[in-house]
Amino acid sequence: MKNIIYIATLCFTLACSSCDRDNLFYATEEQGFVRLNINWEPSQLEPNGTSAYVFDNESGKAVCECLISSDPNTIDIPLYPGKYDIMVINNTEEELASIDFTGIENLHTFNAVISANKEPKYANLLSKAEDNNSYLTACDILARALVKAIEITPKDIHYYKEKPATGEHEVSQTIEVTPERQTELIDIEVKVMNITSAAGAPRSHLTAMCESENMEKAIKFGHGITHEFVLNNKRVDPDNYKLATITKQLISFGPEKANGKCLNDHQLVMNFILVNGETHTVSLNVKDLIETSHDGVQTVHKIRAEVTLPEAIGNGDGVFHPEIEEWEEIEAELPI
Repeated sequence: MKNIIYIATLCFTLACSSCDRDNLFYATEEQGFVRLNINWEPSQLEPNGTSAYVFDNESGKAVCECLISSDPNTIDIPLYPGKYDIMVINNTEEELASIDFTGIENLHTFNAVISANKEPKYANLLSKAEDNNSYLTACDILARALVKAIEITPKDIHYYKEKPATGEHEVSQTIEVTPERQTELIDIEVKVMNITSAAGAPRSHLTAMCESENMEKAIKFGHGITHEFVLNNKRVDPDNYKLATITKQLISFGPEKANGKCLNDHQLVMNFILVNGETHTVSLNVKDLIETSHDGVQTVHKIRAEVTLPEAIGNGDGVFHPEIEEWEEIEAELPI
């Protein structure tokens, strides 16, 4: 009889403890959630979303596919216990049309690569550019932040006593992230004497710009990109109608540099159509004219040059030429 009472008591105790245990945790994967709060203000960007790449801290291997959030300011990342590095970029891969990502299976080989054309838009300038170049008319702005050695321990895993709602999770860590622009600004300013000889703005090339960046170390390399553009912003000198400054700003991966100096020759090629119908091409090696600084948002490479066009006289009706590009006139600032 005592044995029966003992067994019944034991069964009752086990049943009660089993019920208590079932209330502790409704099966969820044993992951902790890291929330990244992303501050885009210093980079002056308002992206449509954000992408996050997660890598093992020791091996550098990717531990999951790219995670995408439609909220550009916050992304929650589920992680098993371990230590991780997380790369955050603006927008999604699809929205960065001019930039491809390669080697994403490992942080050490994760590169951003300019997606350029093999054929130039302005074929008449081809002979002025270096061989086997790729040609780019417009580059997207790329910003990134790398957060290293994020550690998830078993203590970061939240266990529910009641069944959680679908999609509900507890955030175990919140990390503030501030991405920085990786693309750079090329600021071109050319003073042109005898600007009245030009029938329109010159189609232009800027050669030997970087084609790739290692995203882990934020180091740019290569020199196979030729930027194609129209140098069309014109500001006439108020004291001399024959003198004008023509300008253009480009988004770029910038020149390849070491110890603050450019490693490659960079040709600025400007193809002017004159008012008499003739073509006048100017090619300048601007390697030593590039001055690099930071404006608080991005790296800026200033190119300042001067050219003189030959005197040309039109027939009064204006020259017809299919390659003439229109100016965008900028009013000169007059002294008060």
